[in-house]
Amino acid sequence: MRAGSATQHERLMRLHRRNADKSTSLGVTGVRFEGVGDGSTIQIEGKDVANFGNCSYLGLAVDERLKKGAIEAVERFGPLYSSSQVYAAVDLYPELERLLAQITGAPAVVLPPTTTLGHLACLPVVVGPEDAVVLDSHSHASLQLTMQVLAGRGIQVQPVPHNDMGALEEAIAGLSPHHPRIWYVADGVYSMFGDLAPLDTIRDLMDRYQNLYAYFDDAHGFSWLGVHGRGYVLSRMPLDERMIVAAGLAKSFGSGGAALFFGDADLATNVRHLGGPMTFSGPIHPPTLGAAVAAARIHLSEEHQVLRRRILDQIGLVARLLAEHRLPAMSWAETPIWLVKVGDLDRMLELVRRMLDDGYFLNASGFPAVPMGMAGLRFTHTLCNPTSQIEAMIERLAYHYRQVVGEPQTVIDLEEMQRAVDIPEAPREPSRP
Repeated sequence: MRAGSATQHERLMRLHRRNADKSTSLGVTGVRFEGVGDGSTIQIEGKDVANFGNCSYLGLAVDERLKKGAIEAVERFGPLYSSSQVYAAVDLYPELERLLAQITGAPAVVLPPTTTLGHLACLPVVVGPEDAVVLDSHSHASLQLTMQVLAGRGIQVQPVPHNDMGALEEAIAGLSPHHPRIWYVADGVYSMFGDLAPLDTIRDLMDRYQNLYAYFDDAHGFSWLGVHGRGYVLSRMPLDERMIVAAGLAKSFGSGGAALFFGDADLATNVRHLGGPMTFSGPIHPPTLGAAVAAARIHLSEEHQVLRRRILDQIGLVARLLAEHRLPAMSWAETPIWLVKVGDLDRMLELVRRMLDDGYFLNASGFPAVPMGMAGLRFTHTLCNPTSQIEAMIERLAYHYRQVVGEPQTVIDLEEMQRAVDIPEAPREPSRP
C-alpha cells in the first residue's frame, strides 16, 4: 500500500473513531435494552422507549408463530447443530428452500447466517477471472467487503456514482471490449436513505448489453413488497440467467439467515457446492430456521397481502407527515426507511439525544455509514408501531429539528412528492413451485 493511501486510511479511521466515541458517550449508539414488549418499544434502563430503529418491517420478529417455530426446532435439534451444511444439516434447510422457491418462483439457496457471508459465498464463485465488476458507490458495506476479495484476486472493480445510469453505461461501454462479462452490483432498496435502484433503466441496459449481468442485494426490499413478499427487485424485474438476487431473512422476514435466488439453476448448484462460506462457516441455528419456516408460511398465505397493504399505508402516512412538517428526507421513495438530513454531526447527535430523552429511539447516522456532510437521523417503522406513536414521534422530531438545526428551507409539494414516491404494485401472479 502506498504511504499516501496509508496516511489517508489512518486519518479516516481516526475520524471514524472520534465520531463513534462521541455518539457512544452521548448514549445514542451502543444502546443495550432489556426487552422488546410488543415490538413497538424497547426497554432501556427500565424505561419503555418507542422503537424506530427496527428493520422487522412487517412486525414478524415478535409474532407468536415464529416464536413457536423456533421453540419447536430447539426441541427437535437443540439450539445448535455444529457442522458445515455441506456435510450435514437439519431438514429445515430443504423445507425453507422449497417455501422460498414458492415465494419467488426461482431456485433458492439458503446461505450461512448472514447476507454478508452469502455475498462472500456467491460472488467469488460466479465472477470469473476475466470478468469486471461495476459497483454502485452506495452499495451495502457487505458488498463493499466482497469487492475487496474480488479485487485481491485481480478482478477489476470500478465504482460509479450512486444511481448514476449515465456513468454506469459509460463504464459498461468502456469495459465491454476487454471483459467477457460485466457484473453490475447494487442494492435493491438502499439501507441508509431508503431509496431504490432504477430497475427499469438497468433492465434496458441489460437488453442492450448482452454481456451485462446484475447482482442485487435486496435485503431491505424482501418480504414487505411484492406478491408473497418476493421483494422490490423480483416484483419489478424478471429473473433470468444473467441475474442473481440476495435476500436477507433478518429484516422484514423476521427470522435470520439469508438466501440467494438464481435465474440459472446451474449457477445455484455451483454456489451451493463451491461457495467458501457454505463449507467453512457455521450453519444457521435450528431456532432461526424454525422461525424462518413459520415466516415463509405466513408469506404464502392470504394474510401476507393484508400485511403488505398495511405497511404501504403506513409508509404513505410517514411520507405525508414528514412533508407536512417540511422535514428534509434524503429520499421520498416509498420504503419504510427514512433519513432526515441534518448535515453537521454534532447537531445530529444532539437531535438524536433529545429524541431519546423524549422517549423515541432513532438511529444516529454519520460518516462512514453516510457520506461526509450528510449526517442525519435514520429511522424505520414497522407494523408494531401504532399510528399514534408515529404521529407523536414526527411531531417531536419536527419540534427539536427547528430548535437544533433551524427552520427547514425546503417547501415540499405534497402532490408532487406523492407522484415521486408511488411504487405501483406488480400484478398478482400465481405461486410457482
